[in-house]
Amino acid sequence: MKSLVKTDLPISPENLREKAKDIFNLLDISDKTARDYNYRIPLFLNFVNENGFNKNSFLQFKRNLIERGDITISTKNKYMASARVFLKELARNGIIPIDITLNIKGFRQGKKHKQEGLTEEEIIRLRNKIKNLPDVPKYIRIKALFCLFAL
Repeated sequence: MKSLVKTDLPISPENLREKAKDIFNLLDISDKTARDYNYRIPLFLNFVNENGFNKNSFLQFKRNLIERGDITISTKNKYMASARVFLKELARNGIIPIDITLNIKGFRQGKKHKQEGLTEEEIIRLRNKIKNLPDVPKYIRIKALFCLFAL
């Protein structure tokens, strides 16, 4: 398949890493988000380096992530998000002619693995147990922490 990157630009894996860093640092996002994108983008860039870059690269990257059992769905979505933002910005800046992320969805994430907080009944039981602890420094600290967390 024909490469989508303009041929007049010297594109190499190193250039793409630098381009990604520049793009993420210029976006209207928090420093933490930019750091997260910069941390995750090498997986996509390495994939492109090994498999070439074409109009299906993002979809192929997603399919590659599907096969990986060593990372969670949430992490896969974070890798996809970093690649998606990077590719959209490449298209917006005219470095690639089209946005190849269109109509490619992220991974469906169930709510089953999400942790719920304590129920009101559990908090009351904890409060009753903690209330009966002696007033010594060790337990005063535990009582104070419980009060902070239970608010």
